[in-house]
Amino acid sequence: MSRAKKLLIESLESDLNKLEKDYKDVDENKRFTSNPQEKNNLQLQLDNILKEMEKIEQQRNHQLKQLEETKDNTQALLKLLTTFENKILKYCQRAYHACSPEDWPNPVPDNLTGIFEDLKKMPQGSSEYTRIERWVGYLVTDSELPRSLSNQLKEWCQQNIEGYSELLREVDNKPKSTNSYLMVVVQASNQNLVSNPNKEEQYFVDAWFRQNDSVIDCDSLSNPGSFPETVTADQIPQILQLFLDVSTKYSWRNLTIELFLPLALMNQAVDTWEIDDEFGFPTPIGCHYQVLVRSAERLLQTYSRHKGCWQQKWDFFQQLSQGSACNAFVSGDGQDLKVLFVQLSKNNIIGLKLVKAPLQVGKGSVFAVILKAAIPVALWLRQNLSNNCQKEVDGLLNCCCVHELPEVVKNKRLDHFPTAPDTHIGQHLSLLWEDPKRLPPSIEYSM
Repeated sequence: MSRAKKLLIESLESDLNKLEKDYKDVDENKRFTSNPQEKNNLQLQLDNILKEMEKIEQQRNHQLKQLEETKDNTQALLKLLTTFENKILKYCQRAYHACSPEDWPNPVPDNLTGIFEDLKKMPQGSSEYTRIERWVGYLVTDSELPRSLSNQLKEWCQQNIEGYSELLREVDNKPKSTNSYLMVVVQASNQNLVSNPNKEEQYFVDAWFRQNDSVIDCDSLSNPGSFPETVTADQIPQILQLFLDVSTKYSWRNLTIELFLPLALMNQAVDTWEIDDEFGFPTPIGCHYQVLVRSAERLLQTYSRHKGCWQQKWDFFQQLSQGSACNAFVSGDGQDLKVLFVQLSKNNIIGLKLVKAPLQVGKGSVFAVILKAAIPVALWLRQNLSNNCQKEVDGLLNCCCVHELPEVVKNKRLDHFPTAPDTHIGQHLSLLWEDPKRLPPSIEYSM
């Protein structure tokens, strides 16, 4: 363990400095004494101190040599990994994120050299292992690492890390983040509407990754270079796919995708957007992740006047017990929007449910009413189905604790993936989930 060696070297140097001081003090006493017997005793003390100093110097030099060899071994490790860099960079980035201090301000580097440089700068912390050793520990335990490299890496660890088995236990015992978030913000661009009102609407798309619920700051994900600054609605699923690919550099267990959409896109079937990969078997993202709809308008400065009511309703929502959530939801089917607004504005109402597909979206729609009433949760069907779905929707609200609703909806989507289109609610179910404490940074667009 390099850190243990450094601590031992520091201890030996401290002992050496103390002995040097003792030697000077005894030597000074010897020079000022005239008693032959006393001089002889002091000389014996000097001889013993000198022997002890030589012994400690040998130990220190041995440790310094081993530490220098460790540095050489680190360079050998970098050389080994560089051979595989293109194949393993995302695993190296994941390990970097796992071993970083919670308050580490730097973004994840996009190359191995940058990762190694950052690891050397990170504060040591309380572990007996260096950051590089812990980073290697996370990397070697990544099950997705190519086997050919994994075997070589294990061999390097066994030869160069003292207490390698204990390191693996430390890495395995570190608390892992339960929930991570990919937050994608879609904002309408009005650049072309004035000069060309018939042109298809364009959108800005940005994304942030939040490692867990306890982290305040989010990491901005680079905009995919193959797309222009603004895109059409049909291109948004492709950009989301790229953001998902970028997010693999982080270490996470459960990923929630939050799509902040403008009013005009609130009824988009975002959970049915497909992930197409090298396996040739496209599957909806809603089968893999909790996919939540959020309102981009809530990010605007003008919405801050509703923030207090929004927070109050969210706090009330968090206190609901299992089976009581349905009573805090209002049905919006067939309702006059003004009457619906009054109902949603009541203190004990936190949610809206729709079994019938919304008649319209955008300004003046039921989604605008949700915004004005600061409702944090809504569950609705995007399409009218032939069978009666009221019982199924109520069942979702009654069968679980309220905080489990996103997972329940995800499972419903997965259950109905194999069924024929337009026959089950899982294929047309949208969930609005507005946590006022989980927001991306503010964005300034040049409209």
